[in-house]
Amino acid sequence: MLSLMIAAQALSGSAAAMPVPACRPMQLRLALDGRDGDFNGMSHAGTALSVRNVGADCTLPALPIVSFRDARGKPLPASRSVPIGMHPGPVMLPVRLAGGHRAVAELRWVAGPVFAQNRSVKAASLTMHFGKAILRAWVAAVLYGEANKAVTFEQTPFHVAEGMARN
Repeated sequence: MLSLMIAAQALSGSAAAMPVPACRPMQLRLALDGRDGDFNGMSHAGTALSVRNVGADCTLPALPIVSFRDARGKPLPASRSVPIGMHPGPVMLPVRLAGGHRAVAELRWVAGPVFAQNRSVKAASLTMHFGKAILRAWVAAVLYGEANKAVTFEQTPFHVAEGMARN
């Protein structure tokens, strides 16, 4: 009986040690949520990125590369700003995303001409890159920055929000 218990513990320990694979694009659904204007005001705007896992458990980078594109699909000169004092930026562990659950991150940007000299880019879509995978969502946004400088946006790391397990 004792050897059976030890064997069961060894099996459960090895199952826990098995790595969870990276999420595949076909198992994820990207949606944007403006939260009824909660991001808008004082020359700022933004959106929540919501990624639902419709497949098996997987891992998602906490800070995937997000880029904005124009109406023709061309990448726009806008990039995530690096938090002050963190160069090249924070080290983030991947988010374990169970099947049926979703992860959420927030994007915020300057949405009005508030600089002495302004530069703006008009986005028609947003892409999220992780590894070789790309997810796309449609967005209508104008991002502003200071002339002769990069247009930037803030991006929070993904965190598991809620969800319902697969049947």
